[in-house]
Amino acid sequence: MPERTPLAWVEIAKGLCIGLVVLMHATLGLEDALGERGYAHAIADFAQPFRMPTFFALSGLFLGRALASDWRPFLERRVFHYLYFYTLWLLIQEVIRFPHLGGGTLAGTLSHVAWSYVEPFSTLWFLYALALFALVTRLVEGVAAPVVLGVALGLAGSDVTTGWHILDVACDTYLFFYAGYRLAPQIRAFGARMRARPALAAGVTGGWLVVNAVLIFTVVPALGHTMVAEAPLVAMPLGALGVFGVIALATLLERSVAGPALAYAGYRSIVIYLAAFAPVAALRALMVRYGLPFDVGTASLALTAAGILLPLALERVLRGTPAACLFVRPSAALRAPATILRRGRSLLDGAAAASAASVASVAEAGTSVASALAAPPVHRGALVPAGGSLPLALGPRES
Repeated sequence: MPERTPLAWVEIAKGLCIGLVVLMHATLGLEDALGERGYAHAIADFAQPFRMPTFFALSGLFLGRALASDWRPFLERRVFHYLYFYTLWLLIQEVIRFPHLGGGTLAGTLSHVAWSYVEPFSTLWFLYALALFALVTRLVEGVAAPVVLGVALGLAGSDVTTGWHILDVACDTYLFFYAGYRLAPQIRAFGARMRARPALAAGVTGGWLVVNAVLIFTVVPALGHTMVAEAPLVAMPLGALGVFGVIALATLLERSVAGPALAYAGYRSIVIYLAAFAPVAALRALMVRYGLPFDVGTASLALTAAGILLPLALERVLRGTPAACLFVRPSAALRAPATILRRGRSLLDGAAAASAASVASVAEAGTSVASALAAPPVHRGALVPAGGSLPLALGPRES
């Protein structure tokens, strides 16, 4: 992992969040299979408000560098990069779960793959959302930031429910991604302050943990909800508070023995995110079939550890081999989309030029016929200029 000491808290915060993501999937999957709950469920509930908002805010933190570049490098780094991993691991999961996802038929599998680009598949939705959010942010770059933040805030607080999962998730979480981008200087300054003042960081962390616990385990049930996500007016402030709480906690963990391990997990969080499903699913099946060696909560933590450590070990073994493309995007994977876009643009420009030439030819023919019939000349300023030559007022692109 490269040295990034002043911003080590970013990687540590990502490591915390990816660990909580794996814990959530491991815990809920095992509990559903066994029909009983363990103490790890409370940890998953506690992390629910801030887990993904923090991930999205940290993802938007360095978006400004990509937005400052031209469209091609921007698309390569922020759109095709994530779509490459989304497509690759979508196909891997289709092969592994062929009878279940595709119904055991090639047509069913192809249909499921195609539909997965409309409704992102399972755990891979986060990669799809990152590409989508980056593209949307580029398109609204000319709009005043307060306007975009206001719209995003309204969507996050309105509990939009369309049934289209990616749209509903985007309405809930785009606010954190865009705020991470627009408020990047303030967030970095907050991290630097927490890092320089450990006592203050400890106070912020303690206060956040108490407020988060009280709202989740007391206020939300009192409102008649079983999950904080069902109460958007509570979930949104808790998500924002959680972003800063996790940052403060990360600056404290930087000084602990767990800091380097968490930073390593954060630096390679995409490896864990992509491959955790396989060891978690395999070990869960063994636990369900042969019984648990310990209680459900501890078994959930064991699955979480496997979902983190085994993908990291696999990536380390594959590093430097052709199979490393599972976790490291080859540069050639971006040449094809870039070439397609470049050739498509050339074709459009060529078609526009040909169309313009056709218009010019028709205009010349019309002028010749008009002259032959002794029609009055077409004066300058009209649609077609008078005279033998017909310069086009618009270039091929505008035509």
